[in-house]
Amino acid sequence: MTTITISSCQNSGKTSTSAAIDTAAMTDTLSAANNTTQSTAIPAIQTRYAGTVPCADCEGIKMVLTLVNETYSLEETYLGKSDQAIRSKGPMLIERGYEKDNDATLYILNPDSDTEKRYFVRLTTQPGKLIMLDKDQKIINSKLNYTLSEEK
Repeated sequence: MTTITISSCQNSGKTSTSAAIDTAAMTDTLSAANNTTQSTAIPAIQTRYAGTVPCADCEGIKMVLTLVNETYSLEETYLGKSDQAIRSKGPMLIERGYEKDNDATLYILNPDSDTEKRYFVRLTTQPGKLIMLDKDQKIINSKLNYTLSEEK
């Protein structure tokens, strides 16, 4: 900016209106660029889903699944067996597309574990819902409810 001011002073001591506007525009552009490069932290996006899914030897499993960026936290309470929730957390992989729904979102909990990997899908036809999938990433074919609903 000093160079612009000096050069405008050397041009017969007059500052043109267009030079002042250009200088202000350049300052705003540089400020915006600096703010963009300085704030590279990604804000945490947290979504919480809850519901009760079927259980073979209890009244149902109350699940609370919290998704934060690329991690998850899961609480599972086996109703009729224990009031104590089983908690797990770890990394999560997010993929776009599921079967014929190109805009669906597939969530893979514990993607690096062969034994603890779990799958959920959010279909575009059911916003605000997560459907639990089987170990082969297929929707469980049952009349029972394997869906968690988003809590707001």
